[in-house]
Amino acid sequence: MGKTKAKKRSFFRNRPTGLPSVKEAQREEENNADVVVKTLPLMEKLTSANPCERECACAGLANLVFDPGAIPSLLQQDIVRRLGPLLIDCNRAIQEGAAGALRNLSLGGGPDVCVKMVEQDIMTPLTTFVRQSLDALGAINESTGNSEFKRQSTSLAIQAVSLLWNLCESSGTAVEIFNSQGLLPYLVSSLKTDLYPTTVAIPAAQCLHTVTEDNVSAAQLICGSSDMMKTLEKSLMADGSSSDMLLLKVLTAGVLYNIRYTIPVCSFNELLQAVVGVLAQVLDVNCFDVIGKLLPEPTKIKEVQMLLNAQQLALEILSNMCCPDDSNEDEWEDEDDCISLDSVDEETEEETALDIEMNPESLSAEMINAIVTQGVPKRVLCKSNFGEASIYEALKANQEGKKLLEVLSTVQARALICLNNIVTALDADLLGGEVALGQLWCSLFTLTFAAETRGFVYHEEDFLEAATGVLRSVIDKLVSLQEPQCITAEHVTILCRVAVETSCEAVKVKLISILGFIGKMAARKDNRLEILKSLGTVFRDIVVGQYSLWVICEALDAIFDTFADGPLVNAAADSIGLMINLQQLVPILKARVKTERRTLGDHYPVIDAARVNLARFIKYKQKGH
Repeated sequence: MGKTKAKKRSFFRNRPTGLPSVKEAQREEENNADVVVKTLPLMEKLTSANPCERECACAGLANLVFDPGAIPSLLQQDIVRRLGPLLIDCNRAIQEGAAGALRNLSLGGGPDVCVKMVEQDIMTPLTTFVRQSLDALGAINESTGNSEFKRQSTSLAIQAVSLLWNLCESSGTAVEIFNSQGLLPYLVSSLKTDLYPTTVAIPAAQCLHTVTEDNVSAAQLICGSSDMMKTLEKSLMADGSSSDMLLLKVLTAGVLYNIRYTIPVCSFNELLQAVVGVLAQVLDVNCFDVIGKLLPEPTKIKEVQMLLNAQQLALEILSNMCCPDDSNEDEWEDEDDCISLDSVDEETEEETALDIEMNPESLSAEMINAIVTQGVPKRVLCKSNFGEASIYEALKANQEGKKLLEVLSTVQARALICLNNIVTALDADLLGGEVALGQLWCSLFTLTFAAETRGFVYHEEDFLEAATGVLRSVIDKLVSLQEPQCITAEHVTILCRVAVETSCEAVKVKLISILGFIGKMAARKDNRLEILKSLGTVFRDIVVGQYSLWVICEALDAIFDTFADGPLVNAAADSIGLMINLQQLVPILKARVKTERRTLGDHYPVIDAARVNLARFIKYKQKGH
């Protein structure tokens, strides 16, 4: 689930002309002038012959970066090219200050500024700085050194690797330079916790996890080096259950998973089992027990956050493992829902529009074996559950605790997404069969819709989207089995109500899909008239309502699944005037698709298929089916 940063509300009044007012323009000029007044002396001191002045200027710029409007002004004054050479200054305090300022610039400016930093050649001094700082720290740790010198060397290494990570995460060019400058062995060596502290090893592993993704040359270099492979394997299997060690192990697992295609076949299965085993081990830690020991006043927040970050990353890696490569889950699910009524005469346009098939590859036998033998589904399900109410109440009462609540909510959402992928990827038998799937449906339904859970949810839309995604995958599996007994009339009522009430499109689409599966099962029976009428009413009101084409076409697909055939489907459809509404929708839908085509993006093929299927469905029913 992608997230976008919510825009802050402006405290200015609406502008009828769309132009800033005189006061606003004056205020902006004053702010810019203030920034220039602050930055100009500091920028001039960067070239001072006095080392103390250069050091103070770097420290001042590091703090100034986060002032409103400072970054554009600093970029205009060529801060990157001025600070870059100071990374390799002979004065270590100046190096530390310059690295801190550049790191803050990359954090405060975001991806766009990182790209500009790379364009302004920051990678040339940075690559030298990374090599120097890691070599120096490694040499110190192999001998007894001055404690202050060691502290400063550690800080330099952290700043160097963290800045490198920020840039590589935002810029493909930075990754290319990373490859060409041979930085990979330096970062892999940094994972040796007998030489480097975890404060350095973790950002090095984070950077490796980023740069090895879809990076064939890096993967081949690692697999071609027995030393680097041994270092990664040792890091993966390292002893220690502290939060920092767990995070390091998960990051190493992520690196090894990224390079899986270049690992020799003979050792692939063994390594995969080890990777999944480590991820499962991290998920075994009960974060609520850890938090409970810190209450009533939560302390050591950083350690708990690190544990939660490790579990979140473990869930994200497992989610990726359970997705067949080069497949798109949402596209596959939506497109697979399109119906095909082969008995209807087809026009050429209809043939083309309906020729949408997605046959995602199954997971490899090795991947399935690792997921099942390591008990991943049960562990992931545990991560999706809420903790004791008393823990949530205690965290809400504390400012630091509120930060933990947000991270806990994120971990839970990632667990639900991971569970969704697992249910989708594995056969019903491997999930425990109909009984286990029925139990899973009931527990997830309670988790999602029970009134008492509302007080525990931090981001309701994210939670509902993730939870309804799993429910959809579970019911998809149940439909392929015998008539499931776990879905009750109360469940249907709640699903219908929430589908109507929710304002989140992603949640609405998933709920409509779930109701479509229920409708498909109800259509087979000769005693489900009221359920069919309830479902049909929801679908009808959506397709004629003021909704996006994505939502409307999902409801159309549900109608096709529910009312195509069955002993009572025509009676139910007639009683709610379904066909009349569908006939009236045909020209409206055609016009909307034509008008909105350019804005539909990835949804267009599915929406256009639903438009064509609507005409075919009407013809099919008019023939008496």
